[in-house]
This record gives sequence, C-alpha cells and structure tokens, in this order.
Amino acid sequence: MVMLTQLMRFDVADGQGRRARVADLCIALLEDDYPPVTHVLFHHEGKVRQEDWDKVSKVDWKKGRIDIEDLDAATEHDEGDLLLVRDVMDGLVLDLLGRRTTRVCDLRLKETDGAFRLVGVDAGLTAMIRRVTRGRFGRTDKDSLFDWKYVEFLRGDPSAVDNGAGYRLRINRLPAGEIARLADYVPYLHAAELLKLLPDEKAADVLQAMPVERQLQVIEELPEDEMINLLNLMSPDLATDLIGRLHLPLMRSFIAKLPAKKREKVLELLRYPENSVGGVMTNDLVVLPADICARDAQASIQEHIKKLDFFSLVFLVDEPPDGILRGTISLRELLAADPDDKLENKMDPYLATLTPFESAYDAAYRIVGGQLEAMPVVNAQGRLIGAMTISSAISQLVPPSSGLRGVRVFS
Repeated sequence: MVMLTQLMRFDVADGQGRRARVADLCIALLEDDYPPVTHVLFHHEGKVRQEDWDKVSKVDWKKGRIDIEDLDAATEHDEGDLLLVRDVMDGLVLDLLGRRTTRVCDLRLKETDGAFRLVGVDAGLTAMIRRVTRGRFGRTDKDSLFDWKYVEFLRGDPSAVDNGAGYRLRINRLPAGEIARLADYVPYLHAAELLKLLPDEKAADVLQAMPVERQLQVIEELPEDEMINLLNLMSPDLATDLIGRLHLPLMRSFIAKLPAKKREKVLELLRYPENSVGGVMTNDLVVLPADICARDAQASIQEHIKKLDFFSLVFLVDEPPDGILRGTISLRELLAADPDDKLENKMDPYLATLTPFESAYDAAYRIVGGQLEAMPVVNAQGRLIGAMTISSAISQLVPPSSGLRGVRVFS
C-alpha cells in the first residue's frame, strides 16, 4: 500500500537519465470498484505531459522514481480526465457504510503486478500531517480510512452530472430518507449534485424528505425543467409547501408549467393557511365508490398506488372522487377481502373527521394520540377533500430542526 502524498514526491525518469516531477495521476473512475491508475502526469519542458501507466517499466521505491522509456514521447495532458490531486484530493465523499460525510485528506493506492488502484480515502489528522510534510511524516490511522468501494465522491458542481463526469451511483442504494439526511450535512451545491445523481422518482423522494430551507437552496441550482419534473413527482402537500415559499413570480411560473392534474391539486391546497389542516393535508388519495365489490377494487388498486403518495387507507364515498365520505378500509383488508364482498360491508363507517380550517397542531395530537394512519378531511357538506396523515402530524409536533419533520410513514 502507498499513499498518494508519498507518490507525489517521486520523479518520472527515462532511459536517458532525465527526470521530471510527478504532477498527478489519472484514474478510470467507472471501470471498477477500485479504479485503476491509467496515466502518470509530469512537468516537462514547461508543459504537463502524460504517459500511459502500461508503459511504466518500474516503480523504484528506494530511488523515488517512476521509470518510462522517453519523456519526449509522452503526449500532452487531456483536460477531460479525472485526476487524483486536482479533482479528488480535498473533495467531499459520502461514507455509505457509516452514513457520514468527510473531506479527502489523502488517498490510498494499492500496487498489484505493477498496476496501481485507488482503494481508500484517508480523512484523519495524520493524513493532514502527511500532506503538510509532503508524505515524509504521518503514519496511517486505520480508523480514519474509508474503503473506496463504499464511498460516493462529489465534486460540488451540479453541472458535472450533465457533462458526463464519472459517478459510481452507489448512493442510489440508500433509502431516500438517509440520502436526505446526508444531503443536509453537505454544502448546498453538493446537495444539488447529489440530487441530480438519482433517478427522478428517488430524487423526488429525497427532495421532499429534506428540510424546506435546504429544498429552497437546492432548487436554485437545478435547471427549471428538472425542477418542474421533481415537483410533479412529489406529493401535492409537500410540493405545495415548497412552492408556497418561492417568490411570487417564480411561484406563478412553476405552477403554470405543472401538468394540469398536479396544478389543480397544488392550487387547491394553496387556498388554506399554512398552519391549518387544509394547509398540511394531502389530496392525493385512493378514493373508490362504497358500493364497489372487492374484485373490482382489487383490479383498480394497483393502478392507483403507482401514482399516489398515500395509499395505506382507501377512502370510500358515494360518488368518487369527491363525494360524501362513507368510510375507510385498509389496503390490507381490501386485498384480503372475498372478491364478491361489497366494500361498504367491510369498511369502517365510524369515522372521526377533520375540517380544513382547524388547527393543524391540534389535529396532529388527535392523530398521534389515536395511533391513526390518517384522518379524513371533509368540507361543510361532508364531502371528502383530503386527509391529514401521520407524517404530517409528526411534522407539526417535532421541532423545525428535527430530522423527523421529513419522515414519510405508511407511504
């Protein structure tokens, strides 16, 4: 094993005895979990040149040199390559095993049959000492080493994702809530970059799990078409929370560009005060006629849950989608019901309901205290207009700084 700071003290030497100082190492980031070094860069005759690592004949550890055939035969450096010193050192990495963020102080390389591979990140105090002393001092502390296989490297440049920069996309394996928590610990540019690495649906889940303050920072760094797409994929209540905090011209622009169905739901929610039940409810629900049989309901439910954010309860009305509320049935009970049963015979008709202008804080206590998944919200005529979920209730009862404000339960 060798540290990059130690290798950067080496010279590149050729068969004529000429020497040039190592400038950097190029790696193929996407080629392997432990990416190989592909080129060595060095300063020669006022230019930065590069030589294929395959043409390195020997690494002489005692004399501190990397032997190649001819310095003059090396080509000029291609600026598009990913370089360890220029691009990775001092960069920010996410430790996916420990769920931590850290800065790269040094990089660990492993030599196998003359080839070098990037195998780890050193983020400890001893690595900083090694940097200052150019590799002369500073032992390796195993507790500060991170396996490269389990880190995601961020550049702090959201546009790098569009420019085709190499990413391993390991971060996509984490749950959306944990990605959002990691994004809260990094600078906002890195958070925007992280969001762009994810598939659209997962990016929307991560965005809506972020605190609103971080959401506002991130969307300013995203192209407008990407932001509109994410807003469309978010649940209507959380999309409304975000849109409602934008400057009025930007708010109008975003609303106008949303698809018609999403725009209608967002505009409906914007009618209510922020601290009211209507201001925190969701109007994206599974709503079915009460007199439907379980067979027909089961056939249609799969299409519903592909599109909706909250689906653990099915709301039954006399005339969908916004008729008089008759009752509810859980998704589990619906799927387990006899195909010929009418849902009105299986539903819970004894419902406590909320009205949209009630205090969201008071309603939250009712939901949490009653251990309910959600409470339906009806207008003065008893027509279903939405539901306040346990997720919204939790967000009302915990401090604004708590990570629980973004939790999504039963959805």
